[in-house]
Amino acid sequence: MDEERCCLDVICEDCLTLIEIDEKRRFVVRIRRGAVFGSDKGSIKHDDLIGLKYGSIVRLSTGVKAYVLRPRLVDLMERFFERKTQVIYPKDLGFIILMTGIGPGSKVVELGVGSGFTTAVLAHIVGPTGKVYAYEIRKDMIEIAKRNLEKAGLADRVIIKHKDAREGIDEQMVDAVIADIPEPWSVLDHVHKALRPSGVYLAFIPSTNQVVKLLKALEDRGYKGFTRPRIVEIMLREYQARSDAFRPKTLMIGHTGYIVYMFKVENTT
Repeated sequence: MDEERCCLDVICEDCLTLIEIDEKRRFVVRIRRGAVFGSDKGSIKHDDLIGLKYGSIVRLSTGVKAYVLRPRLVDLMERFFERKTQVIYPKDLGFIILMTGIGPGSKVVELGVGSGFTTAVLAHIVGPTGKVYAYEIRKDMIEIAKRNLEKAGLADRVIIKHKDAREGIDEQMVDAVIADIPEPWSVLDHVHKALRPSGVYLAFIPSTNQVVKLLKALEDRGYKGFTRPRIVEIMLREYQARSDAFRPKTLMIGHTGYIVYMFKVENTT
């Protein structure tokens, strides 16, 4: 087995590993020789995990069963990243990726980095041949985002700029601009210049009054430069996985934000 394949299939020293005891007890740990994983349900030595295949079942010191799994990006985001700001939920991020149409090799501008959760997803999607150009006005958030991207091995796909996008966007001919900022209407001209023809501008907006202000700004300019936007809200309801009591769980993720998206066009008439 070659080294790259081994890292995908087998737990090695310095590997990130998801230890799942139950749906509430899910931990991402970096494997270190001599270290011990501990929880309220028991412990296990890291040395006992090294060499196991991902997907193995282990017993903690109390006899409780746990799964050792290869973590996905979403596991790192939920269990391993630093989080200092409100973030866009996975339920919204999946829709955002599809509606912007980005993929391997895409060039994307992100306005508002925060803790870097969306940045990491964009970097994952554009792949090693793409690039994410991220604008953030808070230096403390930039440092947190950089650490999170390093944890996920995605830092080389992202250029973070300490700059207010209202002062301009440096890039041109990008495939999409994704904004998570308080005033997405304030950058319309800069976004239009940055996008390639038919590129997508998408704003994630938490409140109705902000959506109305964006719509008013678009109406005031006669929708010059953009198609009429579409606006959606994504809700997520999970179900209890029991054959004797299959039903929706008591709690669900309801409103997190409005997704407003539109295409760039050239108004020549």
